[in-house]
Amino acid sequence: MSAVPLAFVHHANQLNITDGYDNRDGIGRICDGYAAVLELHRRYGIPTGLHLSGTLIEAALWHRPGFVELVNERIADGTVSLLGGTYCEPIMPICSQWSNRRQLATAAALHRKHFGVGQPPTGWLPERVWAPELADVLTEAGIRRILVDDRLLAKPVPKDGYPADSRAHVDLHGPYRWDPERPPPFIPGLADPRLLRPAAVTDDLTVVPICSYLRYLFPPRTAEHLKYLEAFLADVGDRHTGEEILVYADDMERAAGVGGWEPALERYEELLRFLASAELAEPVALDPWLDSRDQPARAHVPAGTYYELEVAWSAGPSYRGWTDTPQWWPYGELLADIECEVLQAGDAVEPRLRSLAERLLLLGQHELGWHDNTEDGRGLAPWVRATGSHARLARPLLSAARWSAGGRYTPSAGLYDIDGDGAEELIMVSDDVWCLVSPREGARVTLLAHRRPHASCGEHPPALIVGNPADHWNFQEELHRYMDVPAAHPGALADRETVHRAWVPWVSTQDPAAVVVDLRPEDGTATEARRYALLDGVPALLACIHTATPGRRIENLIVPDYLEALLGGRAGLTAVGGQLWRGWHGEASQCWLAFDPGQATVITDEHTAAGHGLPATVVAHDTHVDLLVGAGFMYDSFAVRWLAMARDVLHPAPPGQTRTTAALAAPA
Repeated sequence: MSAVPLAFVHHANQLNITDGYDNRDGIGRICDGYAAVLELHRRYGIPTGLHLSGTLIEAALWHRPGFVELVNERIADGTVSLLGGTYCEPIMPICSQWSNRRQLATAAALHRKHFGVGQPPTGWLPERVWAPELADVLTEAGIRRILVDDRLLAKPVPKDGYPADSRAHVDLHGPYRWDPERPPPFIPGLADPRLLRPAAVTDDLTVVPICSYLRYLFPPRTAEHLKYLEAFLADVGDRHTGEEILVYADDMERAAGVGGWEPALERYEELLRFLASAELAEPVALDPWLDSRDQPARAHVPAGTYYELEVAWSAGPSYRGWTDTPQWWPYGELLADIECEVLQAGDAVEPRLRSLAERLLLLGQHELGWHDNTEDGRGLAPWVRATGSHARLARPLLSAARWSAGGRYTPSAGLYDIDGDGAEELIMVSDDVWCLVSPREGARVTLLAHRRPHASCGEHPPALIVGNPADHWNFQEELHRYMDVPAAHPGALADRETVHRAWVPWVSTQDPAAVVVDLRPEDGTATEARRYALLDGVPALLACIHTATPGRRIENLIVPDYLEALLGGRAGLTAVGGQLWRGWHGEASQCWLAFDPGQATVITDEHTAAGHGLPATVVAHDTHVDLLVGAGFMYDSFAVRWLAMARDVLHPAPPGQTRTTAALAAPA
């Protein structure tokens, strides 16, 4: 009997989330759980592979940057080796080759930027859904090995009453029907050694089987599970030829006991303690062990995935049992249409804003078509409907990218259903500013892009400074809607008391120098009013807000460059400001909020649940406040001049009178 090589792989996948949910763990608890698992591996000297989805990396960079630092420490001490994969866990056989290439390339760029590695040689398949046609796109991306469930290496054997394209023998004799509280009596020879050997599917790609028995034994729920594991390791060791490897690979949340999984960390530590002292298994780092072996034998591995998904939940080997359904068709067609629009935009638009639009498409493909348990069985999950729906936000971002690549613009405004959600948005543009206002959702500015500020402000790359469309929307399919629990997505100019009020806008002034839009509540509330304007020569959105009661808090979430915030988190962002403005400075850009200190106070150090944006909450002294939201270099003298110019259009003086700006005199 020889010790069997045993490798761990943890799959850490979360869409961009935050903290403060009432129905799930937040990013803080999840990252803390992941960190605890990695600490156990370090403590017991057992290496592990780690796959981090791109969206998890981006969320951690913003909310838990210490977790990213910890992963780098574990890579340096040899505890962790990274696996490659996709940016946002699409079901790859359902997606186009172009989309799969972009998913793989986007994830690899994040690995390179934050962990100093290019494309890791071994990759993780989203939901472990394999299809032979993926071989080309995976090897093209630099992936040489891919993990699949061991049942995929079994020859399909049809059986009466069982799906003909499934692996009937291995499925019926596998661990899939075990009582979770008590394993069955151990049967020697149960595990087929042929299903524990890597196999070459092409000259350049090898599939590595995940041992299904370990998924049902880790973490051990009872002492009986540990006894079964000991017998299982001894049995496999008796038949070990040197070609076999036991691979445990599953969601990292399971070992950590977070993200909806039952508490498991103590049981997982018990497992590692057992393996560290047992002589039946030799914990190994997966990539070095695979690198030390000869090219494995060739095999044809048909399409398929893990048992529960393919058979028990009826997704089928191709996953089309879930995506070829009337429930999913509208979302699938929407994603296909948006992909065409992104491709048609090509290089004719500004590349950084186009990159954001592309990201929204990739996010919309997150585990597309996923089904959850419902009262009537399994049905389309609410979160997959939300991510699919919010891919529509790629359309206004493409519009902003076209604007940014264009020539000079006269200030203008109009109502358009720019994202195709069935409701009109107010679009305002000038030479410096492109912004989207959602009249039906509190008249909030939900997207604001900036380019070429006033010459006195210096150079500034085109950037999205308002809006965090790639963050989690908590089951909300509606676009632009404020997220109530946890409170998030304020955009700019959000009055918490009226964030869901519908407003009626109309253009009151439009000439070569300015465009002015008046807004009134649809319900006829006479004491509430807003006026927004863009003015040639002022690199900002101008706003005049009248509220029904004094002391309202107007929330704003701004960031110097949203794309850079996704890619790098909070690193390099510093607070800046003067007596009449507050903002943040990034590596190559700056955003700010200008205000009249006689009207309001601005707070920038409030906590916000929202990701990839920084709060600038305006506390009005009375019932009226004037604000500017802009980008580029800023000084108090600029704020004085631009606020005075803004008031000339927001509050035109009666004929024969001159407006005083004494309250905005430049500071000494």
